[in-house]
Amino acid sequence: MATQNPFSPAREVAKVFEKDSGLRNRLKNDPNPMDVIYEVADKVEKEYEKTNDPILYRVAISVLGILAIVTAVGALALTIVDKETPEVLVSLGSAAVGALVGLFAPTPTNSRSA
Repeated sequence: MATQNPFSPAREVAKVFEKDSGLRNRLKNDPNPMDVIYEVADKVEKEYEKTNDPILYRVAISVLGILAIVTAVGALALTIVDKETPEVLVSLGSAAVGALVGLFAPTPTNSRSA
């Protein structure tokens, strides 16, 4: 079996046609059916661009990175003044670092062949 892409443009276009009987009828009756296909492909591409926003990704990484650094500095500062580090501080730092690792980890792929 070939490696499956989490986003398959061809499958997304097929899903749009599957859900919309009006588009299927247009495809059957239109003198130039390729125009209908390109219209749907453009619609799918615009929807994908909305969900694949690099700015949102950068904001998430920045917030998680700042949170991890602040919790580490806070824990060190508390240790220096001989105070106990609150568990919530440890939990926040651990969650932030775990989330960053999850964002940077490569997506697993199925590489078995049929």
